[in-house]
Amino acid sequence: MNSVSKEFLLSLLMPLLASLGCFLSPIFVPILLLFALFDFYLAYKYGLVTRSMLQAIMGTNTHQAISMVSSVSVLMPVVLLLVLVGMMVFTWKCVRFRPVVLLVAGAGVTVALHAGWKHSHGSNVERQNSNVAEMAANLRFFLPGVVGDFVYMTGLGMSDDNRPAIPHTLIDPAITGKAEGKRKNIILVIGEAAFADRHTTYGYTAQNTTPDMKAMADEGRICVIRQAHSSANMTRAAVPMLVSFYDPDHQGALYAEKNLVELARDNGYRTFWIASQPGRGEYSRTFGYVSEFSDYVTRQDYNNATNHVNWRDESLLPVIKEKFADPVSQKFFVIHLMGSHESYSDDRTEEDIKALPNADPYDQSLHRTDRILQQIITMADKELGDYTLVYISDHGEIVGEGHGIQYGGYDQYKVPVYILDKDKHYCNMAEGMRNNDKYYTALMTKYLLLDMLGYDIDQDYIKRIQDNDRVLHSDGKVYDYKSIPRR
Repeated sequence: MNSVSKEFLLSLLMPLLASLGCFLSPIFVPILLLFALFDFYLAYKYGLVTRSMLQAIMGTNTHQAISMVSSVSVLMPVVLLLVLVGMMVFTWKCVRFRPVVLLVAGAGVTVALHAGWKHSHGSNVERQNSNVAEMAANLRFFLPGVVGDFVYMTGLGMSDDNRPAIPHTLIDPAITGKAEGKRKNIILVIGEAAFADRHTTYGYTAQNTTPDMKAMADEGRICVIRQAHSSANMTRAAVPMLVSFYDPDHQGALYAEKNLVELARDNGYRTFWIASQPGRGEYSRTFGYVSEFSDYVTRQDYNNATNHVNWRDESLLPVIKEKFADPVSQKFFVIHLMGSHESYSDDRTEEDIKALPNADPYDQSLHRTDRILQQIITMADKELGDYTLVYISDHGEIVGEGHGIQYGGYDQYKVPVYILDKDKHYCNMAEGMRNNDKYYTALMTKYLLLDMLGYDIDQDYIKRIQDNDRVLHSDGKVYDYKSIPRR
């Protein structure tokens, strides 16, 4: 559908809604106008309303929704309610049932939608299939902004694409062989929205946000990988890039090839996925899907009847301690934290507020994650003994604004990376994986883990990533890292 067709559709939509009569029009017209205001707000704040952003909004869980609403002035919902009632009354007084207008406008809208549908029907490169949300996404591409966004969010609400974790047979060609695992116990801790430049270990001096990691770094127990960046600025894409062969240039690999959990199991490891983040729905399913290949998985929305895991990262600690004590000789853990997700005030405790009384809530939330990570390490020391741990945040954060922002720049990509390894072998390997611009890209993390698991990697694949530092941005497009959209 070209721009003329879009304008034609938009010009007919309001007459169509206004001709429905005094009962239906006062419902549909105000809803569309309110959504237009909402869409305008998103565009104003984030620069561009993207598909990923709408997925994130529809994927917001109950706690996050309550938290974000509670941070807004109490007057805001009152004002919105008054505006809605006012528009309904105004529409009720002004509109009439106009069958001719309804017929003509309805026919025009139908023709325009059909033209868009013919051009949009297709499947997504990531999913390799089509569902309600995917059809709505394709249709959105050909519809005017507000209308297309409304159609897509409606499709997201109707969709339940929680495909089962059916074992794969295809192995990514980057793997050339395997041997016995090089590390008995491997722990990947995935943080959330941690901006490296606000970590004390990365030179931040305004507050001591990471005292435990700083102490361990000073003692030489952990190494700090500097100049590291994520390969996406939203959780939905960033997390699966750490644990599968999904990446900016191979988005079909997520559902087509064996992921790291499957490969760990294939090489004799018992696998565990322990998460305070959910894993169902359009936004979270990419990493929830991978999690369910584990021998043991618990999330706030999965296998949680007795574990009592919730959005608080502290709720994971009893489960982690129990599973660290599993007697099997080789174990692979993925621990997915809620970290510093907005609203930051929810991601801190009284202990963090007392430790950093003059800090803002974001810094206090980083202090909390530092404590959680220290507790995980303490339990690993006691229960596992011989282990290697990698901590990396899924993406960075534009503090006070969020992430997934089209013109937000590099803060939403800068991530902390810590590695605890007995002989520093994997610290040195990570340093050797830096690309031509001296960055460590999060895509390399999977290859570190695969080496620990005993897999041989074709070095041409490593070289290709080093030569082409690519990221998947919030608009769904792939960019060279040094050329992401900025104003």
